[in-house]
Amino acid sequence: HIPELLEEYHKWAGNESERKALIVYDTMWGSTQEMALALQDGIEKAGVPVVMKFLQTNHISEVVPELLTAKLVCVGSPTINNGMLPTISAFLTYIKGLRPKNRTGFAFGSFGWGGQGAKEVAAVLEGMGWEMPEETVNLKYVPESEDLDNLKQIGSKLAATIE
Repeated sequence: HIPELLEEYHKWAGNESERKALIVYDTMWGSTQEMALALQDGIEKAGVPVVMKFLQTNHISEVVPELLTAKLVCVGSPTINNGMLPTISAFLTYIKGLRPKNRTGFAFGSFGWGGQGAKEVAAVLEGMGWEMPEETVNLKYVPESEDLDNLKQIGSKLAATIE
Protein backbone atom coordinates (compact mmCIF):
# COMPACT_ATOMS: atom_id res chain seq x y z
CA HIS A 1 0.00 0.00 0.00
CA ILE A 2 3.00 2.27 0.06
CA PRO A 3 2.42 3.70 -3.46
CA GLU A 4 -1.20 4.55 -2.59
CA LEU A 5 -0.16 6.23 0.65
CA LEU A 6 2.51 8.25 -1.11
CA GLU A 7 0.01 9.35 -3.75
CA GLU A 8 -2.40 10.56 -1.06
CA TYR A 9 0.41 12.30 0.81
CA HIS A 10 1.42 14.20 -2.33
CA LYS A 11 -2.18 15.34 -2.85
CA TRP A 12 -2.45 16.58 0.74
CA ALA A 13 0.97 18.21 0.75
CA GLY A 14 0.17 19.92 -2.56
CA ASN A 15 -3.15 21.22 -1.18
CA GLU A 16 -5.07 19.52 -3.99
CA SER A 17 -8.80 19.50 -3.41
CA GLU A 18 -11.89 17.97 -4.96
CA ARG A 19 -15.15 19.55 -6.04
CA LYS A 20 -16.92 18.76 -2.79
CA ALA A 21 -18.06 20.60 0.30
CA LEU A 22 -17.48 19.93 3.96
CA ILE A 23 -19.83 21.40 6.56
CA VAL A 24 -18.45 21.24 10.10
CA TYR A 25 -20.64 22.52 12.90
CA ASP A 26 -21.76 22.26 16.49
CA THR A 27 -24.97 23.44 18.06
CA MET A 28 -26.42 24.04 21.51
CA TRP A 29 -30.17 24.35 20.90
CA GLY A 30 -30.46 23.27 17.27
CA SER A 31 -30.36 26.63 15.49
CA THR A 32 -26.88 26.23 14.03
CA GLN A 33 -27.77 22.71 12.95
CA GLU A 34 -30.83 24.02 11.07
CA MET A 35 -28.53 26.50 9.35
CA ALA A 36 -26.07 23.73 8.41
CA LEU A 37 -28.87 21.64 6.91
CA ALA A 38 -30.10 24.59 4.83
CA LEU A 39 -26.58 25.17 3.50
CA GLN A 40 -26.30 21.48 2.69
CA ASP A 41 -29.56 21.62 0.74
CA GLY A 42 -28.44 24.61 -1.31
CA ILE A 43 -25.01 23.17 -2.08
CA GLU A 44 -26.33 19.74 -3.03
CA LYS A 45 -29.07 21.19 -5.25
CA ALA A 46 -26.29 23.01 -7.11
CA GLY A 47 -24.69 19.64 -7.84
CA VAL A 48 -21.83 19.60 -5.34
CA PRO A 49 -21.55 16.64 -2.96
CA VAL A 50 -21.55 17.54 0.74
CA VAL A 51 -20.02 15.80 3.74
CA MET A 52 -21.64 16.84 7.04
CA LYS A 53 -19.66 16.58 10.28
CA PHE A 54 -21.39 17.34 13.59
CA LEU A 55 -18.68 17.73 16.22
CA GLN A 56 -20.82 16.22 18.99
CA THR A 57 -20.81 12.90 17.13
CA ASN A 58 -17.64 13.14 15.00
CA HIS A 59 -14.15 13.39 16.44
CA ILE A 60 -11.77 15.88 14.83
CA SER A 61 -9.72 12.95 13.53
CA GLU A 62 -12.77 11.90 11.45
CA VAL A 63 -13.19 15.40 10.05
CA VAL A 64 -9.63 16.20 8.99
CA PRO A 65 -9.40 13.66 6.12
CA GLU A 66 -12.51 15.25 4.59
CA LEU A 67 -11.02 18.72 5.06
CA LEU A 68 -7.88 17.69 3.21
CA THR A 69 -9.87 16.97 0.05
CA ALA A 70 -12.79 19.45 0.18
CA LYS A 71 -12.56 22.66 -1.86
CA LEU A 72 -15.43 24.33 0.07
CA VAL A 73 -15.40 24.29 3.87
CA CYS A 74 -18.29 25.78 5.85
CA VAL A 75 -17.90 26.07 9.63
CA GLY A 76 -20.78 26.86 11.97
CA SER A 77 -20.79 27.70 15.65
CA PRO A 78 -23.26 29.21 18.06
CA THR A 79 -21.96 31.79 20.49
CA ILE A 80 -21.22 30.86 24.08
CA ASN A 81 -19.62 33.28 26.54
CA ASN A 82 -19.25 35.73 23.64
CA GLY A 83 -17.11 33.33 21.60
CA MET A 84 -17.30 30.16 19.52
CA LEU A 85 -18.03 26.78 21.07
CA PRO A 86 -14.94 25.00 22.43
CA THR A 87 -15.40 22.09 19.98
CA ILE A 88 -15.22 24.46 17.01
CA SER A 89 -12.29 26.32 18.55
CA ALA A 90 -10.41 23.04 18.99
CA PHE A 91 -11.13 22.03 15.38
CA LEU A 92 -9.94 25.37 14.01
CA THR A 93 -6.81 25.30 16.17
CA TYR A 94 -6.03 21.84 14.85
CA ILE A 95 -6.48 22.72 11.19
CA LYS A 96 -4.49 25.95 11.48
CA GLY A 97 -1.50 23.72 12.17
CA LEU A 98 -2.15 21.80 8.96
CA ARG A 99 -2.20 25.04 6.96
CA PRO A 100 -4.64 23.96 4.25
CA LYS A 101 -4.49 26.32 1.27
CA ASN A 102 -6.58 26.90 -1.85
CA ARG A 103 -9.88 26.59 -0.01
CA THR A 104 -13.12 28.51 -0.10
CA GLY A 105 -14.63 29.11 3.32
CA PHE A 106 -17.89 30.21 4.85
CA ALA A 107 -18.71 30.96 8.49
CA PHE A 108 -22.15 30.84 10.06
CA GLY A 109 -23.77 30.63 13.45
CA SER A 110 -26.45 31.68 15.87
CA PHE A 111 -26.52 33.57 19.12
CA GLY A 112 -28.73 34.85 21.91
CA TRP A 113 -26.61 37.86 22.81
CA GLY A 114 -23.14 39.02 21.86
CA GLY A 115 -22.89 37.10 18.61
CA GLN A 116 -19.11 36.75 18.39
CA GLY A 117 -18.92 33.00 17.67
CA ALA A 118 -19.44 33.10 13.89
CA LYS A 119 -17.32 36.24 13.60
CA GLU A 120 -14.42 34.48 15.33
CA VAL A 121 -14.80 31.51 12.98
CA ALA A 122 -14.67 33.85 9.97
CA ALA A 123 -11.54 35.54 11.32
CA VAL A 124 -9.74 32.19 11.58
CA LEU A 125 -10.73 31.11 8.05
CA GLU A 126 -9.68 34.48 6.64
CA GLY A 127 -6.44 34.27 8.62
CA MET A 128 -5.59 31.02 6.82
CA GLY A 129 -5.88 32.86 3.52
CA TRP A 130 -9.08 31.19 2.39
CA GLU A 131 -11.38 32.87 -0.11
CA MET A 132 -14.55 34.05 1.64
CA PRO A 133 -16.93 35.01 -1.21
CA GLU A 134 -20.03 35.32 1.01
CA GLU A 135 -20.55 37.38 4.15
CA THR A 136 -20.75 35.53 7.46
CA VAL A 137 -24.32 34.70 8.46
CA ASN A 138 -24.94 35.25 12.16
CA LEU A 139 -28.57 34.81 13.25
CA LYS A 140 -30.15 35.81 16.53
CA TYR A 141 -32.11 33.02 18.20
CA VAL A 142 -33.96 30.55 15.95
CA PRO A 143 -33.70 30.88 12.16
CA GLU A 144 -36.88 31.93 10.38
CA SER A 145 -37.93 30.32 7.09
CA GLU A 146 -36.58 33.36 5.20
CA ASP A 147 -33.22 32.90 6.92
CA LEU A 148 -33.09 29.25 5.87
CA ASP A 149 -34.07 30.16 2.30
CA ASN A 150 -31.24 32.71 2.28
CA LEU A 151 -28.79 30.06 3.48
CA LYS A 152 -29.92 27.71 0.70
CA GLN A 153 -29.23 30.48 -1.81
CA ILE A 154 -25.83 31.13 -0.25
CA GLY A 155 -25.10 27.40 -0.49
CA SER A 156 -25.90 27.50 -4.19
CA LYS A 157 -23.68 30.56 -4.71
CA LEU A 158 -20.82 28.94 -2.79
CA ALA A 159 -21.15 25.79 -4.90
CA ALA A 160 -20.80 27.89 -8.04
CA THR A 161 -17.49 29.32 -6.79
CA ILE A 162 -15.78 25.92 -6.75
CA GLU A 163 -16.64 24.78 -10.28
